Amino acid sequence: MKFGDKLIELRKKNGYSQEELAEKLGVSRQSVSKWESNNTYPETDKIIQIANLFDCSMDDLINDKITDVESTQRKNRNNVKKVWNSLLEFITNTIDMFSKMKFIEGLKCIIVMLILMLILQLFGTIICKSLAGAISNIFSFINMEFVQVLREILKSIFFLIWYIISAIIIIHTFKIKYLNNHTKEVVIEKKNTNEKSSQKEEVVVVKNENEKPFEFLEVLAGIIIIFIKIMAGFIVLGTIGSTIGLVIASVITIAGIPTNVLFLWISLLLVAASIVSVQIIVLLFKFIFNKKVNVPLNIIIFISCVVLSGISIGLTALSIRNIQIVNDNSAFNITTETKEIEYKDYLVLEQRGVGLNHNYKFIKDDSIEENKILLSREMDTKYFKLYTIETEVDNMPTIKVTEEMDADIFKMYDFFINNLKKNKIYSFENYGDDPLVIRANTNTINKLIENLKIVYLTEEKINENEINITTHQYKVFFNNYLEGDYNAVTDTITNTPEGYSCMKNIESTQYGDRTIYTCSFTEEE
Repeated sequence: MKFGDKLIELRKKNGYSQEELAEKLGVSRQSVSKWESNNTYPETDKIIQIANLFDCSMDDLINDKITDVESTQRKNRNNVKKVWNSLLEFITNTIDMFSKMKFIEGLKCIIVMLILMLILQLFGTIICKSLAGAISNIFSFINMEFVQVLREILKSIFFLIWYIISAIIIIHTFKIKYLNNHTKEVVIEKKNTNEKSSQKEEVVVVKNENEKPFEFLEVLAGIIIIFIKIMAGFIVLGTIGSTIGLVIASVITIAGIPTNVLFLWISLLLVAASIVSVQIIVLLFKFIFNKKVNVPLNIIIFISCVVLSGISIGLTALSIRNIQIVNDNSAFNITTETKEIEYKDYLVLEQRGVGLNHNYKFIKDDSIEENKILLSREMDTKYFKLYTIETEVDNMPTIKVTEEMDADIFKMYDFFINNLKKNKIYSFENYGDDPLVIRANTNTINKLIENLKIVYLTEEKINENEINITTHQYKVFFNNYLEGDYNAVTDTITNTPEGYSCMKNIESTQYGDRTIYTCSFTEEE
């Protein structure tokens, strides 16, 4: 039975006139008449509409070997295999659609569906909780525990029902908005009038611009995509900077290859990272400007870089095993660097960083002038020098003591390269673990120690004129951020915002009592 004859039979069985069928399909009556007379075939999107309208498959309509469409309809309604095939067809069409879509179109489709899911979730939460609460409250005369249990059970049931409804809405929206309007090519075999030969005609389905449900979702998706593109632009800027750094590092390591084979493997790793970084920049640019991406080529480049990186890391690890770390200080110019500072009221000495878990050695020397302090530390004066920074901790004047590089960078590079040729790396001493030596007269030393104990919890060891102190943590701690000032000298909080109040608690530790302030905003009654 030919397509036109089947269409006549199905139309009459369902009580449609040619005009009514044409109206449902969005075509003219003359088009339906030509289809039924087998003069022309409808386009594929119309065949899909006809199949959906009469609850049959496209094969049932265009396969001339099938003669009884009505029996096929009845069979299809209760055919589990048909349902399974329909699911597979839906999955296949979805994959086919995304594979042929531009990246930006696919992203827009996903965002639209996610927005619809969020809207449905919002409405579902409101509806399900309201219904569960209203129904369970009817039984409040029994007891509240029963009401709570009933409410949770009803919420679970309502949410399950709502999720099923939401899934149907999302799938149906996706189908009518994207799958049915997706451009695809099919081949329909048409026999000529003499039936001695056959020819194939390609029918191209054109997107129906009139079918645009939930247009507001398109607008929201467009806004989100614009925001994503702006973020991608910032990522591009950051990636360009990192790429430049990788290229510079690659050039430096390539220059070091004659020194040690280690540089060869590191340079390969940096080159691979540079290629991936450039690849990311190109992909982001194409995303921002809606350009087509060569997916297979990019996958090949990325996998190649990953393989190269893995090989480079492995060879780097093997090369590092042959390098000896030398802790011999004789290679350095280790001497004592000394700096003099003036004492101020409530002065606190702090070593580089936050000043916690650092060691101080106070040495009393009454030959030193009042209010004069000598700071000293053993260090490699060939490459470093001692210096101080004036700052403030909890409204107490503070001297932060640290080291800075003070050497010819080229001499340091030559020293490093010459030893690396011998597979040796000389390590510098970790000066942060060495005590900072503080020399002053007895009166000044006592003041400095007292000031240190105001700010930090300390551990103290006394040996005649030498006192060793280790700082562990701040003596006063705030549980949350506060736009105010803590004065360690007076143990008060000042300049707090209006409406804030602070509770003071004392916590005992092995190094002494610690004060904890919890500050929060208190609304006026």
